[in-house]
Amino acid sequence: MTRTLTVIEDTDRDRALLQKARTVALGEGNDIVVVALATPDEYEDVASTLDEIGRVEHTSYDEDDILEGLSGDVQDLASDVLGEAVEYVLRTVVEEKGAQADAVIEIATETGSDHVFIPGSRRSPTGKAVFGDRTQRVLLNFDGFVTTSME
Repeated sequence: MTRTLTVIEDTDRDRALLQKARTVALGEGNDIVVVALATPDEYEDVASTLDEIGRVEHTSYDEDDILEGLSGDVQDLASDVLGEAVEYVLRTVVEEKGAQADAVIEIATETGSDHVFIPGSRRSPTGKAVFGDRTQRVLLNFDGFVTTSME
């Protein structure tokens, strides 16, 4: 079975993108890999917050709890949009922004995904050259279909 991979950054903006991925997955009989992206700084913020909560509650939280904290909104969106109509798995990627495109491509390859849905952002050519562009890198380097939406 092939899979459809969908990257979610912002749950409000990416709802429509996930709905399109759902339509494609249903039409092709695919399941979906939903990818939540986070940076190491975001990981540390959630870990720090959970550590503080743990001290107050006299408990501890592990890496799974931190990843759940990072991807909770994405999980809620996936559950809401995909429901029981499409089987899906959630993967959380913690990488610097510059390495996220490679991580997305790696997960797509590892999971046998033949179609990637990824949000884009409008940038000038200079901005793309200076800061890099995750969506552009996926478009150029993924060996399969790529669908993007622009904010």
